[in-house]
Amino acid sequence: MGDNKRWSAADVAAVAWVALHFYTGVHAFLYGLHRTYTSWTWVLLGIWLLGLLALDIWLYASGGAELLRSLKWLWGFSAGMYGVMVLGGLLDWTIPDMVALVFVICAFVTPLFQQEALFWLFRETVGLKPGAFIGFLFCLLHFVFIAWLHRRAKQRGETDHGPVDPGAGILESEL
Repeated sequence: MGDNKRWSAADVAAVAWVALHFYTGVHAFLYGLHRTYTSWTWVLLGIWLLGLLALDIWLYASGGAELLRSLKWLWGFSAGMYGVMVLGGLLDWTIPDMVALVFVICAFVTPLFQQEALFWLFRETVGLKPGAFIGFLFCLLHFVFIAWLHRRAKQRGETDHGPVDPGAGILESEL
């Protein structure tokens, strides 16, 4: 998605996963209000998890620096939101309704609602009670992984604006 306006297959896959991410987040949120998850919810969450795994493998193999930079900040924001949730839980914060509404709207960017549905499934089937700290670790580890891939892509000679042309700075008159 650099200056040449051509999208790579990884760019298209990332956009498709983000669309799936928002759709599954809204779906999980709506069904999670009354804990009435359907089998379609579990199918969507399975596709979401497999899509995330496939995207991570694809990005490891051929992710461009610009795409990785965008995804890095997506996962950084998600880890930050979870960090606020963990800290709020530890300190027993109460927040005003308007702040809570803004927090819920921003949470659609994060995997909060998908993970909440999965955590509910673990509680009901296995008896495990994973909390926001597990979600925080998931997002933080993803952020670190994507940041490492971004740094690796930049060291390979790519910039955030596309591949570096070694002769780009040479004028024809200098030859």
